[in-house]
Amino acid sequence: MSLRIVTLGFIALYSLLALLHAWLLPFSADEAHYALYGSFLDWSYFDHPPMVGWLQSIALLFSSSEFSLRVLPILFSAGSLFILFELAKKDFGEKTAFITLLLFISAPILQILPFGMIPETPLILAGLLNIWILRNIENNDGQKLTDWLLLGLILGFAGLSKYTGVTLAVSTFIVLFMQFNLKLFKQFGLYLAGIIAAICILPVLYWNLQNDWISFLYQLNHSAGKSEYNLASALRMQVTQFAAFGPLIYIFGLIAIIKLRNNTKAKTWLVFALPILILFSILSAKGRSLPHWTELGVIFMMPLIAYFIVTNIASKWVKRLAIGLASISLLLTLAVQVLLTVPKIAFDDYRHPLADLMGWKEISERISAQAKPGDKVFIPNWSHASRVAWYARPMPVKVLDSRFDQFDLWFGSAEIGDSGILLLHADRKGFKEELLKKFVRCNFKDELEVKIDSSYVNYFKLYRCDHYIGAINKDVGNKGAIKESVGNE
Repeated sequence: MSLRIVTLGFIALYSLLALLHAWLLPFSADEAHYALYGSFLDWSYFDHPPMVGWLQSIALLFSSSEFSLRVLPILFSAGSLFILFELAKKDFGEKTAFITLLLFISAPILQILPFGMIPETPLILAGLLNIWILRNIENNDGQKLTDWLLLGLILGFAGLSKYTGVTLAVSTFIVLFMQFNLKLFKQFGLYLAGIIAAICILPVLYWNLQNDWISFLYQLNHSAGKSEYNLASALRMQVTQFAAFGPLIYIFGLIAIIKLRNNTKAKTWLVFALPILILFSILSAKGRSLPHWTELGVIFMMPLIAYFIVTNIASKWVKRLAIGLASISLLLTLAVQVLLTVPKIAFDDYRHPLADLMGWKEISERISAQAKPGDKVFIPNWSHASRVAWYARPMPVKVLDSRFDQFDLWFGSAEIGDSGILLLHADRKGFKEELLKKFVRCNFKDELEVKIDSSYVNYFKLYRCDHYIGAINKDVGNKGAIKESVGNE
């Protein structure tokens, strides 16, 4: 049996597991948020370019179920995995490609991400296609205009997927300059690719022009984070990466960067991986990081990790270290799979790893059942609002935090005199009951306790609140403040 057939079998099994979880689990905050993108189809959005919304709008033509909205990202993930295998095989051989495949499907966080439509989903596909087309340009010595045309389309696709797609453009230019040196600027295809990519991202520019460039202002402010760098935040991000992708990928990734930095075959992959990994390592020191933000950079590193292991497996220390770290990574991955498949495992109060998924659909249904004509739903922050806005749609959702965001664009900010249903959600610190003071009066209406055995997973309270009087200063980064009329709190 050839490795290609085994590879296809592993991809199929990986995709089937993702489909199982897609069937069993409700939406996360991000998934609900991007599903709403598909419902409110637009040229672009406050916090991201439009690709996730456009893709979800296609799925919504057929069904609005969680499963249906997860089929496309699972197909994208399977396609990305197959392209990764083929690229690794072409550059480093079939054995390295197969180890690359195993690294991908063994990463703990990659048991979760593939079945959700998030901006990284199309971005990863674009990134891998980017390397594929650069290989074609190199092999054809830049003489085929169709290669450059495809390069422009791929970069445009990346730019429509996530703003950090700009790192792909920078890496692409570096790789092309490494191939052609100064002759690159004589390549008509370079300018053709640039023009096509620029045309592709016109929807983002048009939307921002119509909305005072709030996406760019938000991203600049979001990236700036805290005013000072913080070593503890940077270290926390590295620990998170160690757990999210597993010790095998983390430790051997660092080793591969050092050992393969002068390897000709590895240079293209490093040029694509390092800008992403360095960028988010810097941002993490300013308090801005989430585990999946480095996903594309880590995936670019996987063929190099596999190549180093395959070419050095005869070394006793490499073999022992690889087996030890692989065992730990495998245990972490199995734990994630068990948790996803059998989520009703008890943890301490408000510490369940899947708490973000539990109870939101049920409480949203209760909100819909209690709503009166003209009611709004008041929510403390955007991540809570995403689930409620999706599951209780088409009710307008008003976010009561100070950040101006996509919900203010969709539903408007809370206004003096607004009435409706206030949702409070408990965490380890309890309920934010100070929000009740933002209304003339609030009456308790309902509650939902989500428990596994005797431990709390989530706890929700619903209040009917009349006449909003709260003062909010909605801030959009460097743009300044978007203020609503205020009264006395």
